[in-house]
Amino acid sequence: MNAARKMTLEAILVNQVQAFSESDRPAEIIGAHVEKLFTEVCREAFSAHGAFAANLKEELAKALPANLSKVADLPRYNDLIATALRDRWAEAGATGDLLRRAEAAINDILNTDFIPEVISLRSVLEAFVEVHQAKAADRGWHLPHVSIREGDGVKARYLHVFFDAEPESAFRERNALRERPRSDMEYANRLVIRVTGQSDRGLEVGEVISALIEGEPIGRNFSIKSKWQKLVACLYFGASKLILDCPEDDVTYD
Repeated sequence: MNAARKMTLEAILVNQVQAFSESDRPAEIIGAHVEKLFTEVCREAFSAHGAFAANLKEELAKALPANLSKVADLPRYNDLIATALRDRWAEAGATGDLLRRAEAAINDILNTDFIPEVISLRSVLEAFVEVHQAKAADRGWHLPHVSIREGDGVKARYLHVFFDAEPESAFRERNALRERPRSDMEYANRLVIRVTGQSDRGLEVGEVISALIEGEPIGRNFSIKSKWQKLVACLYFGASKLILDCPEDDVTYD
Protein backbone atom coordinates (compact mmCIF):
# COMPACT_ATOMS: atom_id res chain seq x y z
CA MET A 1 0.00 0.00 0.00
CA ASN A 2 2.82 2.41 0.98
CA ALA A 3 4.89 1.43 -2.09
CA ALA A 4 1.90 1.98 -4.32
CA ARG A 5 1.24 5.33 -2.64
CA LYS A 6 4.93 6.32 -2.99
CA MET A 7 4.90 5.48 -6.66
CA THR A 8 1.73 7.49 -6.99
CA LEU A 9 3.34 10.57 -5.41
CA GLU A 10 6.41 10.17 -7.61
CA ALA A 11 4.22 9.81 -10.64
CA ILE A 12 2.35 12.95 -9.66
CA LEU A 13 5.61 14.87 -9.20
CA VAL A 14 6.98 13.67 -12.54
CA ASN A 15 3.77 14.55 -14.26
CA GLN A 16 3.74 18.02 -12.72
CA VAL A 17 7.36 18.69 -13.65
CA GLN A 18 6.75 17.50 -17.17
CA ALA A 19 3.59 19.57 -17.50
CA PHE A 20 5.35 22.65 -16.10
CA SER A 21 8.31 22.28 -18.43
CA GLU A 22 6.00 21.99 -21.41
CA SER A 23 4.06 25.14 -20.43
CA ASP A 24 4.95 28.82 -20.99
CA ARG A 25 5.82 29.42 -17.35
CA PRO A 26 9.56 28.54 -17.52
CA ALA A 27 10.04 31.06 -20.35
CA GLU A 28 8.11 33.69 -18.37
CA ILE A 29 10.19 33.16 -15.23
CA ILE A 30 13.50 33.14 -17.14
CA GLY A 31 12.39 36.21 -19.07
CA ALA A 32 11.53 38.09 -15.89
CA HIS A 33 14.94 37.35 -14.37
CA VAL A 34 16.77 38.25 -17.57
CA GLU A 35 14.83 41.53 -17.71
CA LYS A 36 15.71 42.29 -14.10
CA LEU A 37 19.37 41.48 -14.73
CA PHE A 38 19.45 43.64 -17.88
CA THR A 39 17.77 46.53 -16.03
CA GLU A 40 20.31 46.38 -13.22
CA VAL A 41 23.22 46.30 -15.67
CA CYS A 42 21.86 49.31 -17.58
CA ARG A 43 21.15 51.21 -14.38
CA GLU A 44 24.71 50.61 -13.21
CA ALA A 45 26.25 51.44 -16.61
CA PHE A 46 24.34 54.71 -17.00
CA SER A 47 24.65 55.85 -13.40
CA ALA A 48 26.65 58.94 -12.53
CA HIS A 49 29.47 56.70 -11.32
CA GLY A 50 29.27 54.15 -14.14
CA ALA A 51 31.68 53.50 -16.98
CA PHE A 52 29.49 55.21 -19.58
CA ALA A 53 29.28 58.40 -17.51
CA ALA A 54 33.04 58.38 -16.98
CA ASN A 55 33.67 58.01 -20.72
CA LEU A 56 31.18 60.77 -21.49
CA LYS A 57 32.92 63.11 -19.04
CA GLU A 58 36.25 62.28 -20.66
CA GLU A 59 34.93 63.00 -24.16
CA LEU A 60 33.41 66.27 -22.98
CA ALA A 61 36.75 67.30 -21.49
CA LYS A 62 38.47 66.52 -24.80
CA ALA A 63 35.93 68.63 -26.66
CA LEU A 64 36.75 71.74 -24.63
CA PRO A 65 40.03 73.66 -24.67
CA ALA A 66 42.11 73.59 -21.52
CA ASN A 67 41.65 77.30 -20.85
CA LEU A 68 37.91 77.61 -21.29
CA SER A 69 37.64 80.43 -18.73
CA LYS A 70 39.85 82.67 -20.88
CA VAL A 71 37.72 82.34 -23.98
CA ALA A 72 34.23 82.38 -22.50
CA ASP A 73 33.56 85.86 -23.88
CA LEU A 74 34.26 84.86 -27.48
CA PRO A 75 31.17 85.58 -29.62
CA ARG A 76 29.35 82.36 -30.41
CA TYR A 77 31.88 80.27 -28.50
CA ASN A 78 28.95 77.96 -27.83
CA ASP A 79 29.09 76.97 -31.50
CA LEU A 80 32.60 75.67 -30.92
CA ILE A 81 31.38 73.55 -28.02
CA ALA A 82 28.42 72.21 -29.99
CA THR A 83 30.54 71.38 -33.04
CA ALA A 84 33.22 69.71 -30.96
CA LEU A 85 30.67 67.60 -29.11
CA ARG A 86 28.95 66.53 -32.32
CA ASP A 87 32.29 65.54 -33.82
CA ARG A 88 33.27 63.58 -30.74
CA TRP A 89 29.96 61.72 -30.63
CA ALA A 90 30.13 60.98 -34.34
CA GLU A 91 33.66 59.60 -33.93
CA ALA A 92 32.43 57.46 -31.04
CA GLY A 93 29.80 55.90 -33.29
CA ALA A 94 26.73 57.67 -31.98
CA THR A 95 24.32 57.59 -34.90
CA GLY A 96 20.65 57.67 -35.71
CA ASP A 97 18.15 58.67 -33.06
CA LEU A 98 20.79 59.04 -30.31
CA LEU A 99 22.80 61.59 -32.31
CA ARG A 100 19.63 63.40 -33.40
CA ARG A 101 18.42 63.79 -29.83
CA ALA A 102 21.89 64.88 -28.66
CA GLU A 103 22.05 67.58 -31.33
CA ALA A 104 18.52 68.72 -30.50
CA ALA A 105 19.49 69.07 -26.84
CA ILE A 106 22.58 71.08 -27.73
CA ASN A 107 20.64 73.41 -30.01
CA ASP A 108 17.96 73.88 -27.36
CA ILE A 109 20.38 74.70 -24.54
CA LEU A 110 22.98 76.82 -26.33
CA ASN A 111 21.99 80.20 -27.65
CA THR A 112 23.52 82.00 -30.62
CA ASP A 113 25.18 85.40 -30.33
CA PHE A 114 26.15 87.80 -33.10
CA ILE A 115 29.49 87.55 -34.89
CA PRO A 116 30.67 89.66 -37.84
CA GLU A 117 29.75 88.30 -41.23
CA VAL A 118 32.97 89.70 -42.71
CA ILE A 119 36.27 90.57 -41.01
CA SER A 120 39.01 92.42 -42.85
CA LEU A 121 42.60 91.23 -42.88
CA ARG A 122 43.64 94.82 -42.18
CA SER A 123 41.66 94.87 -38.92
CA VAL A 124 43.33 91.62 -37.81
CA LEU A 125 46.85 92.86 -38.56
CA GLU A 126 46.27 96.32 -37.09
CA ALA A 127 44.95 94.76 -33.87
CA PHE A 128 48.02 92.49 -33.88
CA VAL A 129 50.32 95.51 -34.29
CA GLU A 130 48.58 97.33 -31.45
CA VAL A 131 49.41 94.54 -29.01
CA HIS A 132 53.14 94.70 -29.88
CA GLN A 133 53.42 98.48 -30.17
CA ALA A 134 55.30 98.99 -26.88
CA LYS A 135 57.81 96.24 -27.61
CA ALA A 136 58.37 97.65 -31.11
CA ALA A 137 59.08 101.10 -29.66
CA ASP A 138 61.59 99.67 -27.16
CA ARG A 139 63.43 97.71 -29.84
CA GLY A 140 63.24 100.22 -32.66
CA TRP A 141 61.02 98.12 -34.91
CA HIS A 142 59.19 99.96 -37.68
CA LEU A 143 57.47 97.09 -39.48
CA PRO A 144 56.07 93.72 -38.38
CA HIS A 145 56.86 90.89 -40.72
CA VAL A 146 53.88 90.00 -42.92
CA SER A 147 54.08 87.58 -45.82
CA ILE A 148 51.18 86.58 -48.09
CA ARG A 149 51.84 83.61 -50.36
CA GLU A 150 49.99 81.43 -52.79
CA GLY A 151 49.17 77.96 -51.51
CA ASP A 152 48.84 74.66 -53.34
CA GLY A 153 45.39 73.98 -54.68
CA VAL A 154 43.79 72.30 -57.67
CA LYS A 155 40.05 72.89 -57.31
CA ALA A 156 40.36 76.02 -55.17
CA ARG A 157 42.76 78.90 -54.57
CA TYR A 158 44.52 79.05 -51.24
CA LEU A 159 46.49 81.87 -49.60
CA HIS A 160 48.83 81.68 -46.61
CA VAL A 161 49.26 84.73 -44.41
CA PHE A 162 52.34 84.57 -42.16
CA PHE A 163 52.95 87.30 -39.58
CA ASP A 164 55.29 87.98 -36.68
CA ALA A 165 55.79 91.03 -34.50
CA GLU A 166 59.54 90.97 -35.12
CA PRO A 167 60.74 92.37 -38.46
CA GLU A 168 62.31 89.89 -40.85
CA SER A 169 65.72 91.57 -40.70
CA ALA A 170 65.79 91.36 -36.89
CA PHE A 171 64.69 87.72 -36.97
CA ARG A 172 67.39 86.76 -39.48
CA GLU A 173 70.08 88.55 -37.52
CA ARG A 174 69.00 86.99 -34.24
CA ASN A 175 68.98 83.49 -35.74
CA ALA A 176 72.10 83.98 -37.88
CA LEU A 177 70.20 83.32 -41.10
CA ARG A 178 72.03 84.36 -44.23
CA GLU A 179 71.24 82.41 -47.37
CA ARG A 180 68.60 80.05 -46.00
CA PRO A 181 65.03 81.39 -46.17
CA ARG A 182 62.86 81.22 -43.11
CA SER A 183 60.77 78.02 -43.03
CA ASP A 184 57.01 78.04 -42.56
CA MET A 185 57.42 76.40 -39.15
CA GLU A 186 59.44 79.40 -37.92
CA TYR A 187 56.44 81.74 -38.07
CA ALA A 188 54.51 82.21 -34.85
CA ASN A 189 51.22 83.09 -36.56
CA ARG A 190 49.66 81.76 -39.75
CA LEU A 191 46.29 81.83 -41.49
CA VAL A 192 45.40 79.41 -44.28
CA ILE A 193 42.60 80.86 -46.40
CA ARG A 194 40.48 79.20 -49.06
CA VAL A 195 39.38 81.92 -51.48
CA THR A 196 35.64 81.66 -52.10
CA GLY A 197 34.76 84.81 -54.04
CA GLN A 198 34.96 88.58 -54.24
CA SER A 199 33.48 91.49 -52.33
CA ASP A 200 31.42 94.32 -53.82
CA ARG A 201 34.66 96.27 -54.14
CA GLY A 202 36.35 93.49 -56.09
CA LEU A 203 38.50 92.29 -53.17
CA GLU A 204 39.03 88.58 -52.61
CA VAL A 205 37.03 86.96 -49.81
CA GLY A 206 37.78 83.61 -48.23
CA GLU A 207 37.34 81.34 -45.25
CA VAL A 208 40.04 80.53 -42.69
CA ILE A 209 40.48 76.76 -42.66
CA SER A 210 43.56 76.64 -40.46
CA ALA A 211 45.22 79.02 -38.01
CA LEU A 212 48.31 79.18 -35.83
CA ILE A 213 48.35 81.61 -32.89
CA GLU A 214 51.64 82.23 -31.09
CA GLY A 215 52.96 78.86 -32.23
CA GLU A 216 49.88 76.82 -31.25
CA PRO A 217 47.20 75.42 -33.58
CA ILE A 218 44.00 77.27 -32.75
CA GLY A 219 41.94 74.13 -32.23
CA ARG A 220 44.31 72.40 -29.82
CA ASN A 221 45.36 74.44 -26.81
CA PHE A 222 45.01 78.12 -27.47
CA SER A 223 44.63 81.31 -25.50
CA ILE A 224 42.21 83.97 -26.70
CA LYS A 225 43.16 87.21 -24.95
CA SER A 226 43.60 90.09 -27.38
CA LYS A 227 41.32 91.54 -30.03
CA TRP A 228 43.25 90.09 -32.96
CA GLN A 229 43.12 86.59 -31.45
CA LYS A 230 39.36 86.89 -30.98
CA LEU A 231 38.99 87.97 -34.61
CA VAL A 232 40.97 84.93 -35.76
CA ALA A 233 38.83 82.69 -33.55
CA CYS A 234 35.66 84.17 -35.07
CA LEU A 235 37.07 83.48 -38.52
CA TYR A 236 37.94 79.89 -37.68
CA PHE A 237 35.13 78.84 -35.32
CA GLY A 238 32.39 81.33 -36.09
CA ALA A 239 32.55 81.06 -39.89
CA SER A 240 33.12 84.77 -40.46
CA LYS A 241 34.51 85.52 -43.91
CA LEU A 242 37.94 87.16 -44.30
CA ILE A 243 38.25 89.99 -46.79
CA LEU A 244 41.77 90.35 -48.17
CA ASP A 245 42.11 94.11 -48.15
CA CYS A 246 45.66 94.62 -46.90
CA PRO A 247 48.97 94.24 -48.82
CA GLU A 248 51.74 92.62 -46.83
CA ASP A 249 53.80 95.84 -46.58
CA ASP A 250 50.90 98.09 -45.61
CA VAL A 251 51.00 97.62 -41.81
CA THR A 252 53.48 99.56 -39.71
CA TYR A 253 54.20 100.40 -36.09
CA ASP A 254 53.38 103.98 -35.12
